[in-house]
This record gives sequence, C-alpha cells and structure tokens, in this order.
Amino acid sequence: MGQYYLEGNTYVIKDYDKLPPFSSFLPGLAGIKGIPLWVYYTNRGQGINSFGIHNKNNAIMEFNPANTAYENTPIKGFRTFVQCNGEFFEPFFSFSKEVVRNLYIKKNSFTIEELNSRYGIKTTVTYYVIPNDSIGGLVRNVRIENTGTEGKELHLLDGMPKIIPYGIKNNEYKEMSNLLKSWSEIKNTENNIPYYTLRASSDDSAEVSDVEGGYYYLTVREGKVLPVIYDAQVIFDYDTSLVNPIGFLENGLHSVLGKNQCYANKVPCGFTAAEFTLEPGKRYEFNTVVGYAGSIEQINEKREEFCLDGYFTQKEKQAEEAVELLTGDVKTHTANPLFDQYVEQCYLDNFLRGGYPYVFNKEDNKAVVHLFSRKHGDPERDYNFFSIAGEYYSQGNGNFRDVSQNRRNDVFFNKDVGDYNIKTFFQLIQIDGYNPLEVRPATFCVKDEFKKEVHDYIEKNTTHNTDKLYKILEKSFTPGEIANSIARSHITVKGDEDSFLANILRFCNQNTEAGFNEGYWSDHWDYNLDLIENYLTIFPDKITELLFEDNSYRFFDSIARVLPRSEKYVIHKKEVRQYGAVEEDEVKNGRKDFNKKGTNWLKIKPEDGKDFDYASAPIVKTTLMVKLISLALNKFATLDPYGMGIEMEAGKPGWNDAMNGLPGLFGSGMPETFELKRLIAFICDTVILKPNLSMPVEISVFLVEVCKTLNRCKVEKWDDFDYWDAVSALRERYRENTRFYLSGKQQEMNTGELLAVFKDFAEKVEAGIRKAEQYGSGIVPTYFTYRVSQFTPVLTREGQPDISHYGLQKAEVKAFELVPLPAFLEGPARMLGTLDREAADLLCTNIKNSDLYDKKLQMYKTSVPIEHISMENGRIRAFTPGWLERESIFLHMEYKYLLAMLKAGLYERYYEEIKHTMIAFLSPEVYGRSILENSSFLASGENPDSQVQGRGYVARLSGSTTELLTMWIHMFIGSKLFTCEDGELQLTFDPKLPGWFFDEMGVVSFKLLAHCTVTYYNKERKSTYGAEGAKIVNIEVNGGKEIISGNVLKGEITKRIRNGEIESVRVTMI
Repeated sequence: MGQYYLEGNTYVIKDYDKLPPFSSFLPGLAGIKGIPLWVYYTNRGQGINSFGIHNKNNAIMEFNPANTAYENTPIKGFRTFVQCNGEFFEPFFSFSKEVVRNLYIKKNSFTIEELNSRYGIKTTVTYYVIPNDSIGGLVRNVRIENTGTEGKELHLLDGMPKIIPYGIKNNEYKEMSNLLKSWSEIKNTENNIPYYTLRASSDDSAEVSDVEGGYYYLTVREGKVLPVIYDAQVIFDYDTSLVNPIGFLENGLHSVLGKNQCYANKVPCGFTAAEFTLEPGKRYEFNTVVGYAGSIEQINEKREEFCLDGYFTQKEKQAEEAVELLTGDVKTHTANPLFDQYVEQCYLDNFLRGGYPYVFNKEDNKAVVHLFSRKHGDPERDYNFFSIAGEYYSQGNGNFRDVSQNRRNDVFFNKDVGDYNIKTFFQLIQIDGYNPLEVRPATFCVKDEFKKEVHDYIEKNTTHNTDKLYKILEKSFTPGEIANSIARSHITVKGDEDSFLANILRFCNQNTEAGFNEGYWSDHWDYNLDLIENYLTIFPDKITELLFEDNSYRFFDSIARVLPRSEKYVIHKKEVRQYGAVEEDEVKNGRKDFNKKGTNWLKIKPEDGKDFDYASAPIVKTTLMVKLISLALNKFATLDPYGMGIEMEAGKPGWNDAMNGLPGLFGSGMPETFELKRLIAFICDTVILKPNLSMPVEISVFLVEVCKTLNRCKVEKWDDFDYWDAVSALRERYRENTRFYLSGKQQEMNTGELLAVFKDFAEKVEAGIRKAEQYGSGIVPTYFTYRVSQFTPVLTREGQPDISHYGLQKAEVKAFELVPLPAFLEGPARMLGTLDREAADLLCTNIKNSDLYDKKLQMYKTSVPIEHISMENGRIRAFTPGWLERESIFLHMEYKYLLAMLKAGLYERYYEEIKHTMIAFLSPEVYGRSILENSSFLASGENPDSQVQGRGYVARLSGSTTELLTMWIHMFIGSKLFTCEDGELQLTFDPKLPGWFFDEMGVVSFKLLAHCTVTYYNKERKSTYGAEGAKIVNIEVNGGKEIISGNVLKGEITKRIRNGEIESVRVTMI
C-alpha cells in the first residue's frame, strides 16, 4: 500500500513528518451562510502554520513563506505538552523511533495522528472551519487515548504559543512586533474567552481611532468552557526560543496555573490546561476554537451554543457535507477511485479561484455571485496578497486571466449562470483591447426608482434594528453585508432570510468591480472566447440573441493608457528598448467622479459643444458582436513587425509571467496569434447571422482604415516593416481618438462586407503563422524578440536629447532584425487546437522527439534549455533549470497541451500520455504529496537536485484545474453536447473513454449538468473510440420509461435534461 493511499474519500499519508515537506490549505469553505477563515498547513509539527480572517494582513497565527513555515511550524504552530505519570513528552514534535505519525486529508478538514508506543498514548487532532454559523473560527478537536494496558495520570497543556492581536498587520508584525506589542490588550478573561485586540489604532497619524473586532480563544470540554493561559511566560519562562515549556517542565502544571498572568507589552498566547486519569482504552477529548468576532458581546453570546452537547460533532459533519454537496456536481465513477476523487478535488480547487456561481432571482433581474473565491496567495505564493471576505456569501478578489479561465465551465455545471461571465469579462475589455488586472467581488446598489419600494419592503418584513440595513443600502453593498447585519443585529425577518435578500436584490443593479492594478498583459483577452463557445454548447439556440440582441455591453475605462511608440521607444546602453509603455492618464485622474482605483465606463461626449462632464455623460453601449470585432481588430493591428506574433507593447508579457523582459525587447507571442485566428474564425462563422450591424463610428473608421492599408500592402507589395509602421500609426491615432470618450455616432455596416474584411484578416494571420513555422524546425516558436537594426535618436527643437517620461532618450525605429527564442510548449499547445488530426499527430511526434519532452519523468516541460539566452529576456533566465517557469513541468500548460491533443482526436496518444502526465496517475512517492491535488509545477529532470525531480510545488489554485474539467467533459460526453439542427435542440452522447476506465461490470458514470447521472454500460469494456470501439445502441431515460435508439436525443426530452428535470440516463453500448 505504501505511505500514500486513498481510503474512501480520505487521502492518507503515513509517517508524514519524515517525508518531503509540502504546503497546502483548508478551503476555508464555511457554507453559504458561514464565516470563512484562511488556513494553511504543512506536513510538519501539528500541521497548521498560519491562519486568519479576511486577508493576509489579518493573521491570527503569523503568516510565513513555505520555506520558513517548514522550520517554524513545529515551534510556533500548535503545541501539546504532556506529563504522563510524571514523564514529559511532546506529541508531533521531535524525532523518535517510538512514534508513528499519520496525516488524513479530506476536502474540508484534516487530521493528524501520533501513536506513541513508549507511553502508550495515541494523540489525534482534527482541524476544520466552523460552517453555517455567524462567527468565524478554526476548530481544533483534540483526543488523547490510552492504548496501553495500565491507567495513566496525565497533565496537559495544549494551544498556540503566539497569537497576533487583531489590528496588527502581518507585515507590521514581522517588521515592528517589539513596538506593536505595546498596543496589545486582552479582554474578557473573566469569561475564559480571552479577546485579543489593540487598545487603539497603531498608525502614525493625527487621527487615532478605536479598533473594532478581535480574535478569541476558547476551549470546550463536556459542555464547559475551560480557563485559558494567555501569558506565554508562565509556560516557557526563560526559554524565549519557545522550544521547551520550562515553567511546566520544572514546576509542573499546578505551578503554571497558580502564577499570575500579565499581558502587558507581550505577544500573547493561548493554551488550555488539563489534568486527568485515563484508563486503558479510554480517551480524553476537547475542542478548541480560535477565530474572529466583531465584538466581545458576539463571542460571549456564542458561549452557550458552543457548550451544547453535540455541537462540534454536528459542525464537523456539516463541514464535510458543505463541500461534498458542491463537489457532487462532478460525481464520477470509473474503475479508478483515485481518478474519481481527483476530479472532485479539481472541481473544488477550480471554484476556490474562480468562485462557485450562486444565482439569485433566476427569472427576474437575475444576479450571479461567485462564492468562496480568492486570489491564489499562500505560503508558496508568498508574493500575492489574497482576500477572502469574512462574511456570509463570501467572495474574494482575483486576476482577470485566472478568474476568466476558472469560470470557463460554469455554464456546464449551472445553466442559470447564462451569459453572466461572458458579459462580465467582455465588458471589462477596453476600447483599446486591453483589460484591468484585478476582478473584485460583485456589489449591488438600489436603483434610484426603487428606493421607496425597498424601504417599504424592509419595514413590512423585518422587526427592530432596521436602521443598520438602511445604512448599508445607502451605498454599494455585497449580499454578505446584508446577511451578516441580519445575523449580528438580531433582526427578525418574516419568512425565509434567503428570499428576503433575493427580493432586495430584485430592486438593485449589480456592479462589476475591477481595477487596473499594475499592467496590461498581452494574453488576458484570449480566454474570453472559451466563455462564448461553452455557452453555445449549452444554449446553441440562443446564438443570435447572445451576439446581436443585447445592446448593453460597455467598455471599461482605465486610468492607465498605452503610450505611442514615440514615447516608449528609448535608447538604453546604445540599444533601443521599449520601456515605460504604460502611464497613468493625468486628464482622467483629474475628472470628477472618475474612480482611479476602480470601475469606470467609457462615456459619450454630447454634440451640443458643451465641455465634457464625465459624471453626467451617457455610457457607451453596444452588442457582443461589436465587442468581438473591436477586440479582433485591436489585436490584428498589433501584429509584430514580421506579421507573426502579437506584440507585447503594453509593458507585460503573456501567460508566462517570468518572461517579463520580453516587452522591453519588442517581444511578441504566437500563442496570442493562434487565439486571434480562432477569434477571427468565430466572427466569420457568425457575423452573417444578421444582414447589418451597427457599431460606434470610431471602430468602423479604424476597421476600414486597417482594411485599406492591408489591401494597399498586397497591391503595392509593401515590405513587412512598412505595413507594420502604417498600421501601428493607425492604431495610435485610434487610441488617441477614443482616449477620453466616443462621439456617440453609429455606423451601420453590411455583414457580408464585414465577412470579406475578416477573411482578409484571416489570410494575413495565416500567412504569419506559416512564416513563423519556418523558424521552428517542426515546432512553431512561442516567442520572438526583435533587435532594432536602424534608428534615429530623437532630439528636441534645441538639439538636445528628447527624454521620455522613463528618463531615457527617445528613438525613432527604422528597421528591425528578428531574434528567435528557443522552443516553449505554449505555442505548439495553442497551435494544436487549430490543426486537423494528421497535422496534430505530426506536431505531437515532433514535440515528443524534442527537448520539450522530459524523458526521465515522461512529461512535458515549459521549454527546452534556455541557458544561452540573455538575462534581459526575464527572470526565468535567473531561475534554476527545472524550477518555477524555467524548464519545469508547468501543469497548466501541460494540461492545455493534453486537452488540445484530445480535441484533435488523438485519443490513443492522449490516453497513453495521461498515464504519465495526469497527477492522479503519478507515483505519490515521487510527487511528494497527495496525488488528488494539483501543483503549479513539478521540478523536472533538468533540476540539478535529483531528490526534487518529479515533486510538486505551489499547491492547487492554478489554471490546470479548469483544463482538467474541460478534458473531463470531452472524455465523458464529447465535444458537441447540445446542438441546434433545423431549429430542433439535440443532445449528443459521444464519450471518448478507454476500456480500462470501465469497472469490472463494464460501468462508468458521471454527472451531466450537475444534476443528471449518466451511466454507460459497456459489458465488453471496449474503448469508445476508433473503428473497433464500442458504439451506443440506445438511451434509457428516467428508469427506462423512455428508450431512444442511437446516441442522439432530440426535442422536448433534450430541453427537460437541460432544464434539470431528468435525474438519470442509462446508455447502453456494444
């Protein structure tokens, strides 16, 4: 069985403390109406290495990067000190041949266990976050069991040696803990629930305020709250290293309890003391809760409930059920239980980054809120600031690219999401084709015309304390703020609270919240088309409505603008570089009501000649088809000087962030070109569904000018540089014309003419791809850079160097030389999805025969060796080979490659590859952690440390989860799903499964659309693809009441499945 194995739905790791260290986390999932905490753990000490509320700044236990967490957790994490018949030992602490320590991981909890053969003591600790409650807390259930043959006298201290008082930010604590401990105060000790806070705000400011809120620590045993030790000095005495509890060791438990405690000018602790006798086979159990409360009153009110018999047993069960209910959306049964659990874990981790869509008012003013999401910050991603709202209906922040990807399949699992994600992410696309980086929790505001109705509704349906609700509704709010206020203010609502909240939202507008944050990446836009394509696999009958009939799509208006070439082409060490490409727009910053750090929408300037008033100006609105045309046009006009890749002209690279130097080197990316090819093809396929299309005149003029330039280039046989220079000038003029507002004028265009334009664009893009292939030796390049071979230094009128805002002399470029880079996996992975089966198979063969293939691990690396390229290309060059983005197995890109292989119809190759590349099928001894959990990357065979090769790092929250779910859909039902043939809705079952996926009874099952269990019966266990593959003979619906021959359902029965009215389908194959 080994040291790693699956036991039911629990993943077991034996002797965890002797295995390579890894970092993971509890999902912080406290239910829809619960208060989440963020909780990180490792396989060292007693597991938990940090936890807190809201965000990284509110750490209850100090946040540490992974490498220091591995060192600190045994000492600064939870501790248990035991005197057994007078002898001292500490479970889970030091190495001993007489102990066995095991780790049991579930989706929403984990348990550590130590069996000490010397003392005959088994110590078990289980952690989970309190679900479905008005207060946030981490529960630590501790069980001490006598496994010996004689009774034992036990003295025990259990807790955490440091608790950071609420109000001290994590970074401040690391830098100034000696100073900040002076503000520390502990209240409520008389109730045995110490409340850790500050006396006042600690900012060096003229304005000093009270600190509202605090952390609490309490322990419950048999319905009683036990006393808490909050002064670490009474336990550790002179041992400031916190290694040895000197006060306990030298003087015993009674002495510790007898000492006076003082919290003044100290970093406090939280420990529970116990003295008891254990007979053989008996156990002593208690529950400690550490968390956040908005007030002392709030935690004291919970005291009685915490002491209720069965409270913690019920909450532990609810914590498990809360997750299982959600992951049940992808319930899968195959011959491999590890794969089945892996799919559920990926689904969980996917919505932890993208959010779980929760729909209010499905039929009337629908609102979609993505619950449980957060930016991927954790001990291995110590560079990210994460946020998880500590409220009901909890939401979090995230990056545009990450959230867009992880919501790709939302509509497959919840059809009521509809076009919400499409609208969200396409509205965030700006008039220049770029987008803000940060996507924030959705908020709501009451519509002006309904303020009285809302007031009357609240008056009629609530009792007392309603003033707090009215105050919240005066501004933008989240659903959680309303729900929390009801709970904490003890507002009584007539009827169901969820319905009450839904009815308030019926009177509201939903706000899309976002912010520029730090830059414009070249690839963020290219995940949006996936949202449309997936929507149309569920609602093919709504394509015209989606693309042409909703005229409410807006353009995000950012504080930052991309500068023209004249402002960002500069001379650096005698070479020309592209630096300082983006700057804050001072004009916009000076506007009244322009939100520099938040959401703004592009406006229309009236024709009456009056000065432009941003606050009162109408918002530009258009259709999704126009947004698609605008996006494709902007990207087409950003092809590089050789017409191959999309330029990284806005200061940031594409998907591979570690290639951060490419924009400065005039870098461009082929992955974005392949996505542009897809986008143009989609436009060509759909634009003629309507005879005419109206669009802002600024877009139509830009489109016509680019088209004319392209035609002149063909007729007059311009060289690549001249075409690039001309189109770049048009792009810059367009950006200047649309920088502040649009005119509001519309131009109606014939869609047949638009089709002709985009066919010309497609031809140009295809020619660029063919050219790029010539530089790749059978594998298309991913990146190009360009060296300026001819340029003119720019001078002022006075003949002095013209200095850019970046501080370097400007340059006018006259010619470029191409500088190809080594092969990366991303380019061919994107290309694979655009090829036919034969060409795709050849490309896969070329890749496997190249250095992109790690022969030792039988996996695929991000790139071939890059030792010979310049450090200027980015930090990737400074990384160790086989680590982070450099020549490692970056799981997201490897999975994107596998998905493209599956889509290309290379089923035999795909299933052979996943035996070595899909995490669920790897050796856990090599992977070094649970093979139910993805990692961002695996150290490859290129890594100089052979001991880490094949091991997974940077846990879980990555784009690999959405790629896996997309593969899962294609594997279990095929690529078509719903189609519309001659006006009739159809559902096609076309699974692509290997024979070894079917169990001994020839059965595979999965959840379709999160509600319908589809069971395939394949008695001979044949693969379901290829000439000799099993074929579907009939489909039985709802227990055989309806039987349909073949693999296609049509008409009313198809609608019933889509609407969630059919619970089961049985499919027979022969």
